[in-house]
Amino acid sequence: MNPLPNRKDFDEHTFDLVVVGGGLAGLCAAIAAARGGTRTAIVQDRPMFGGNSSSEVRVVPHGSSHGAAWGAETGVVHELILADRATNHESFFDHGLINSLYDLTLFEAARQEPLLTTFMNTSVRGVLVDDLGDGSDGTYTRRITAVHGSQLGSEKELLLRARQFVDASGDGTVGFLAGAEYRYGRESRATFGEPLAPAEADDTTLGSTITMRAKKIDRPAPYTPPPWIARYTTPDDFVMDRRLYHIEKEQFGGYWWLEVNNPFHQIDDYEAIRDELHRHVLGVWNYLKNHSPEKERFTDYVLEWIGQIPGKRESRRFVGDVTVTEHDCHVDRRWPDGVAYASWWIDLHIKGGINNREAPGERENIDRRYSDYIRVVPFSLPLRAFYSRNVENLWFAGRVYSVSHIALGPVRVQQSLAAAGQAVGLAAAHALRHGVTPRRLADPGGPYIQPLRQDLLRHDARLLGVRNTDPSDLACSATVTASSSVPLTLPDPTGLPETKHRWQPLDRDRAQVVPVTTDRINEISVYVRNTGELTAEVVVGLEELQRIWDREHGKPVASTVVSVPAGHEGWVSAVLDSTVTPDRPHRVILRADGDVTAGVSWATATPMPVGTVAQYLCVSPGGPEEKNADLECLSPAEVELPAYELWRQFRKGAHGLRITPQQRPYEPRYAVNGAAWPEDLPNLWASEPIGEDPQWLRLDWDAPVTFASVQVSFDTDLDAGCDKRPGFYRAPQCVRDWRVRALVDGQWTTLHAETGNVQRHRVVRLPEPVTASAVRIDVYAVNDESGTFGARIFEVRVHAH
Repeated sequence: MNPLPNRKDFDEHTFDLVVVGGGLAGLCAAIAAARGGTRTAIVQDRPMFGGNSSSEVRVVPHGSSHGAAWGAETGVVHELILADRATNHESFFDHGLINSLYDLTLFEAARQEPLLTTFMNTSVRGVLVDDLGDGSDGTYTRRITAVHGSQLGSEKELLLRARQFVDASGDGTVGFLAGAEYRYGRESRATFGEPLAPAEADDTTLGSTITMRAKKIDRPAPYTPPPWIARYTTPDDFVMDRRLYHIEKEQFGGYWWLEVNNPFHQIDDYEAIRDELHRHVLGVWNYLKNHSPEKERFTDYVLEWIGQIPGKRESRRFVGDVTVTEHDCHVDRRWPDGVAYASWWIDLHIKGGINNREAPGERENIDRRYSDYIRVVPFSLPLRAFYSRNVENLWFAGRVYSVSHIALGPVRVQQSLAAAGQAVGLAAAHALRHGVTPRRLADPGGPYIQPLRQDLLRHDARLLGVRNTDPSDLACSATVTASSSVPLTLPDPTGLPETKHRWQPLDRDRAQVVPVTTDRINEISVYVRNTGELTAEVVVGLEELQRIWDREHGKPVASTVVSVPAGHEGWVSAVLDSTVTPDRPHRVILRADGDVTAGVSWATATPMPVGTVAQYLCVSPGGPEEKNADLECLSPAEVELPAYELWRQFRKGAHGLRITPQQRPYEPRYAVNGAAWPEDLPNLWASEPIGEDPQWLRLDWDAPVTFASVQVSFDTDLDAGCDKRPGFYRAPQCVRDWRVRALVDGQWTTLHAETGNVQRHRVVRLPEPVTASAVRIDVYAVNDESGTFGARIFEVRVHAH
């Protein structure tokens, strides 16, 4: 037990749950717990929420949509991002650009929760712990009863008691003080059998970065550097693909590769890390202003802001009942207690960071085999990784939870951590309601985990492979009709101008994944060209998949050969005449065949329809590329790349493709099929463009039903990341003006009407239950008024309570 300061004037408070740490993960955990009916406190050692994404550190909060088409996290974090983007004038296209308006959006979200109490500027430095025994029988050894925090400004010493706690502190302060088991550094390859782990364990971690913001002003602004900065004087100083991007803009930020890790310890050497990062950040700025070939262009630029707080990527990682490893990143385990997911790549950075001049900031920047291997697709995360295996009542949120060093690479980005934080917060609320420990709640065979997962779905948390089976959702038993719907139509590449990505050569197998809703495919047509001098014979294949992101080869369905004459550009048809499984994604493949297809390319165009994705096949014999065989960072002591053959996503457009018969994956029935986001299918109703009359979706029941709430999930572009949503962004396809009506005793009654909506998940809670034989969602406008989009709804729920 940690001793408390020798003073008697503690301010004592008691809650059900105390969350320590106010980054996105901790904030989403606290909001979710409060919304779940739990009296919650959140303790933040800074004056604002957001952690690494706050205006103090300014790391853009990325998420799974960066790695997977249509993969964006939903729930609380999506709500926060959409709220900020709609009201904030600034674009966050790179690190260093986040402003205080973002902080205010997060703080206002916390203030809106009546069951949530905030303790800002409060640093936890002590933990009261009960000793439960030696744990030799597999039981817990400790239980936290309170945390002690010192509040800056008020000079208060706080003692916060609770039944359960969430450590979202980033460095794992609470868990460390409570004696929770943890790891630091890299495990050896033999520990978990991870190919990307080093042969020998060491204390190497991902590093910390300090960002900056530069802008152009209306007058010259000379820069005289201090003498202690790092010296960058020629372009050759930026070794191994350390690029100075965005410098052509009138304001820009940067740079992720300004990173410091070993030999610095991420906690013990915090102050020294800051100083070392300042040396390099100012060194880069001095180069731009005084030494770069473009220095004249930077005459009127100033360094408006430089961070004073290093943004940490890794420090302590605690040990739960399950440790997520590299293997779980490559193949989704479909954990029975899966409550979150991730889909960033296995992003590990390099030992030594910016001070390692013999290696790139990331290996993927110089080695294609490595880059293809580390691209993972959405994989689920088990609740058993989010609590301590030896502290009875301690949950984890943020980058401290139970993962190996390698697995931390794809799960550590902030929106993924925030979505997992929401799961932890709601899980804690369930555990407290039932009076059980985190372990009992997460038990895959126990009575609590499946109700939790259904409740997460109801709160718009995105879970992989989990469908809505909530018996209180009356929409599942309704007959669904709509004013209209649209078929699957991939963009037509005919006559488009030449661009970098317009033509994808058949130097490798290329594919287009599409949702198939019929039981036969008679014919497909592809838009191709042949710049060769001979007719090319191209094999066209069709495979059945489980998910739109599948990396492995699918179930073969059909194959044929088409001829592409020399000089041809246009549509070529392939007769398949095949039976297929409806309501499954399928991969249409054009197979590469060396010199035979050397002059053939497949056209692409935008926009990419919801629930579709282009792919290309990656094949490697194992190991790095030959040109990198002598690099230490790719040596067998560091990584052991296996041989592989897998499909990687192409995100620059959809391939020119037509299917006969026409596919219709956007019918009204998909709005009540239990899924609320693309995974196997788009799981979306999409109407024709809205005219003078609204587009509508209607639910009818054989007999009147009584309900207390209606939930609707709109399309807010789950393919876009935060950096792709500019200032004052409102998703153009998102429903703006809408209403809910109910057919009560033969008369239509308006239950709710809203204008100006920017959010995906809308919940209409009725003041008293309504009995009706039908419900209708009327859509009058979307945020884009060009007429491009109609109404789009992923899900409608009608709940009895």
